[in-house]
Order: sequence, then C-alpha cells, then structure tokens
Amino acid sequence: MRKWKTSLLAPALFLFIASPVAAEDSESPSSRETDHLSIRWVEGVSAEAVEAVAKQGEVFYDAIATLLGEELPRRIPILLGGPAESPDRTQRSHPHVDSFGRIQLFRYGGRDVSYLSPLAHEMVHVFRFKRRRQADWFFEEGFAEFVALTVDSSLSGFPWYDTPVEIAAGQWIASDADLPLEKLREEHRALNLPCKAQSYALRSSFFRYLGNEYGKEAILEMAGKESAGDLADYRSILKKDFSELESEWRAWLLATYRSIDNVEVLAKRYREETPIQYMPVCN
Repeated sequence: MRKWKTSLLAPALFLFIASPVAAEDSESPSSRETDHLSIRWVEGVSAEAVEAVAKQGEVFYDAIATLLGEELPRRIPILLGGPAESPDRTQRSHPHVDSFGRIQLFRYGGRDVSYLSPLAHEMVHVFRFKRRRQADWFFEEGFAEFVALTVDSSLSGFPWYDTPVEIAAGQWIASDADLPLEKLREEHRALNLPCKAQSYALRSSFFRYLGNEYGKEAILEMAGKESAGDLADYRSILKKDFSELESEWRAWLLATYRSIDNVEVLAKRYREETPIQYMPVCN
C-alpha cells in the first residue's frame, strides 16, 4: 500500500475553521457598511483595498445569493487584517471564517489583491455556516470552490496563480504527484492543509468537472441535502459511485491536460515560478 507523507507548512489560503485566529491585533479597526457587508480593517490597510473589497464583495454576494437561491439575514462581517506573515516570519495567518461567522482576510506580499482572491470562497462558507458542525468538509471545500470558480473567473490567487485550472490540477496527475480523491475525502483533516498545493487544485477541478459534466443543478441539489457530501448522494443524484466519478474525472483531466499546447512549459512555470514552489508536496 502506498504511504502518503505529509509535512507541516504555512497555512492554506483557502480554509474554513471552527476557531478564530488573532486577527484583531491592531487597536481599533475602522469600519464601513455596504448593502450586504460589514467591513472592518486594521491600521495600514489602504482605502483602495477597502473599496475593492466593498465593490467586489457586493458583486460576489449577488452572484452567490442568486446561484444558491437564498439571502442572508444579516450583513457578512469581514475583517481585513494586516500582513499574513508575522514580523519574525515564524507564523502565518490565513483567510478563514471564524467560529463567529466572520471572514478574516490578510495581505500577502504587500499585495492588496490578496484580500480579493479568497473572498468568494469564504463567502460561500458564510452562506453555509449553519452546516459547519455536521459538514463533510471534503464536499464543503469543493463546493465553495465550485461556486467561487463560477462567480469569479480571475484565478488570481491560491491555488491557481493565474494558471488555468486544467494545468494547475492536471500537472499533479501527469507528474505522478496527485493524491487520490477518496484518500482526501476520508482523511480531510489530516491531508487538506499539509497537502494544500495538491488538495485544493485537485478537489476544485473535480467539482468543476462534475458541474460541467452533470450540470450545476445536480451539484446544487447535492449541496441542499442535509447529508451533503455523503457517498449515497453521489450515487442517487449523479447515478454513479464516487470511485467511478473519480476515475472518469482523472481520465478526462489527464487527456485535457495533454491536449494543451506547450503544456509542459506552462506546468513548469506554475511549479517553479509561482508561490506553489514554496509549498511541500505530499508523496
């Protein structure tokens, strides 16, 4: 049996966790409200960054609410924190929804765009916040990225870094560095973050494939189930077992990847010239 080795790493960019991190480490954040958002920020966050989050957040909210067919009863609280990396570079904060349902975002590399890249993904988690205690987190993370890729085509942040999904995910399979989805599903907590470079790209590609192949309505129907993500739901709604769906997705992804012109050069650039180069690979 193949053994999967994991190692500790800097926290993932896209994550929903059950406990808050210390993001409010500045004395008194400023605040602004829009129709659906309540934004606060710490000292040092630019006015341009706040405006971008306010404007794009409303666009994302409308698109997500329309897709999911529901509105939230209150504004989504968002806290824009400072640099993700601590001054001594020993700790990194990461975007997440805390136990109070607040989205906490951070700045990476001094780039204000890093507030925007995880925003749609984290907003989906807020829409589904009431499910957090009984959630199948393989499904929840995959569904959040399915929705995020539907409403935000920029691919500007983790795990894409301006790389097409089929290249970012496909190169893991082509280089024999992928992780079986069944393994990721069964051991989500143990593998999701330590293997984040692989887990997010592969899972996102899988759910996007399911949406394209079987229709987004089928994925939304699965998401609406109380047991969302249960293996029986794949079988009852998509008419195939999870293992069969994984096999056909892998075959499709590898064929699509190999059909892309100059794909090896593009994959090499993704692995060696984007932040992916600093993330451990599980094998």
